[in-house]
Amino acid sequence: MAETIPASTTATQGRTIASLLPWAGPACVIGWWVHDLSFHWASLVEYRFGWMAFVLAGFLAWERWPNRPAPLRPDSPRPVVAIGLLGLAGFAIVLFAELYRIGVMRAPSQVFPLSVGCACFIGAHLLAIGGWPFAKHFLFPLLFFFVAVPLPNLFWQPVVLGLQDLVAVLNVESLEIMGIPAHREGHVIQLPKTRVGVDEACSGIRSLQSTLMAAMFIGDLTLRRWRTRVALLVAGVTLAVIGNWGRSLYLSLTAHRGGSDSLNAVHDSAGWTVLIFTASGIAVLSWIMSKLDNRLNGSTTPESP
Repeated sequence: MAETIPASTTATQGRTIASLLPWAGPACVIGWWVHDLSFHWASLVEYRFGWMAFVLAGFLAWERWPNRPAPLRPDSPRPVVAIGLLGLAGFAIVLFAELYRIGVMRAPSQVFPLSVGCACFIGAHLLAIGGWPFAKHFLFPLLFFFVAVPLPNLFWQPVVLGLQDLVAVLNVESLEIMGIPAHREGHVIQLPKTRVGVDEACSGIRSLQSTLMAAMFIGDLTLRRWRTRVALLVAGVTLAVIGNWGRSLYLSLTAHRGGSDSLNAVHDSAGWTVLIFTASGIAVLSWIMSKLDNRLNGSTTPESP
């Protein structure tokens, strides 16, 4: 005998499917976006953390889901002009990026505009679903995901070269203060016994990327005021620069005392030390700033006698 499904159950399933249909478009765009990015995450050492950034961005969106604004009703007015402009811009940018990939190559200069176009598509969907409040509510997870989008060389090279110059200058000045003769030749530090190069990996770009991701993620979860979030981000960048300067100085001192062989022996351990230093610093700063944030918002409770 066939089992009869109650009409209420069928209606509930229908409402569930209907509520998920508006998210089919953004889900497809995100899947396509991540699929394209995965090739760069696998080939670029600086962006091996891409899958982690994707998971964290998903967690930020999931954490916002219970407090999301109510979707617009079918008869409610929508920002049609903004939706249309974002949709057209997303289509044009994605079309350009895909034609570039097919006709030229798969490169950061292609995936970055593709990411901008996909973000435009998702923004248009959010506006169509719930208007400006709805789109604003999920804006940060969308922007956060861009930490895992490879920058074109037009932007990447100035950042890396600037960090290399900064680390080299600080290193030479510190060595001279300590009484060790040092001379900078571009990104190479000439010491009395040996030479130490500040290459791209030693510029601090990787620790800066991880610090930015951690500061943005922790700040969004623990801090309420945007000013304290920005302060945590700036403090995180400062920690990354200080940590990498300390690492470079330590390696220079090691090379000065024991030569290039001793430098190779401590190179990796020094990198892990910087990672632990920045992670611990972000954790402590976020705790301090959360206390300050609560006091500024008047949400702290008086201590019991």
